[in-house]
Amino acid sequence: MLFCSPDPLSAAEPRYIADLPNIHEYELFANNGWTGNWYVGYDHCWIVKLPAVKEIKKFNKAFLGVKLGRAKTAKQLETALQAEIDGQKKKLEGASPSEKENLLAEIEELKKKKESAENLRVYISVSDDADFSDNKKHIAAFNSEIPLEGDYNEALNNVGSGRWFWKEVPLSSISADKENFVAVWSDNGLFTSASYAPVIAAGWSAKDKYAYLSTDNFGKAPENLEKKISFFTPALCIKLVPENKKELKVEIKKAGINEGILRVCADVKGVPERLRLRIFRGKEEIPTGYGISAPPWCLTIYKLEKGRYSFYLDAEDYFGNRSESAKKTFAVE
Repeated sequence: MLFCSPDPLSAAEPRYIADLPNIHEYELFANNGWTGNWYVGYDHCWIVKLPAVKEIKKFNKAFLGVKLGRAKTAKQLETALQAEIDGQKKKLEGASPSEKENLLAEIEELKKKKESAENLRVYISVSDDADFSDNKKHIAAFNSEIPLEGDYNEALNNVGSGRWFWKEVPLSSISADKENFVAVWSDNGLFTSASYAPVIAAGWSAKDKYAYLSTDNFGKAPENLEKKISFFTPALCIKLVPENKKELKVEIKKAGINEGILRVCADVKGVPERLRLRIFRGKEEIPTGYGISAPPWCLTIYKLEKGRYSFYLDAEDYFGNRSESAKKTFAVE
């Protein structure tokens, strides 16, 4: 377990505190191939134990981070759940009265899960005693912004490798004299397998001292450390940011809509770590994926339905500084 920064004694750059010395070492599971069953979910809460931060007063902001990937679209989730419902309905034929009762209960449960396929969230929290029940949970990411898992039967946009998601938390929530436990989970009952849930990235680790998996929290904040993990360690991190005067500004340079395709280019001052296009139809936000992290600063969104929309650009840099452009409106006829 190491402090990952160019100079651990300096507070000129953000400091990353993780189980591995380099956060780029978390390359497993969240990209492609074998998932290892490392999904983040209702019954899969991942926890790491990180050291106290004695130099906390050198920093101005604190962030909790998790690297996630292989999310599924709402359409994919609904299709998979409907296939399960249809399969259970077929079993009703010839089933005994008691079996029918159980099958009907399972069908109703699947229907409830299907209704909850929108606005799925992953939560993150930090605690100094591994009991998160009294600590404030934070939304680490919405399922709709996590890079998607590829589909062999459908061409999809926003498919990509796992990405880090950072959530600012009060600096006071990071302990200077006790260990810091970071946990990530979901409160949605749909996320009970890697077939439905996003996957957390992992790195190789020969130790089994600092990483844990809780399977008995059932959507709630965990209250204890259940199982130690061997061989791998989850991509969870604390990022501490010093006071800085880095400039970050984003403006809409040009935008155009053609046959339901919106293309927007930005004029950026500074170096964004992430640039997102946020689109709304009324109060409803349209999923646009993770965004981009390298120039040219141009984003494209496909298949917008007829209606009136508003949009703006949202940028965040390495230091956690944020900037938003002015909002603009357009219509798809």
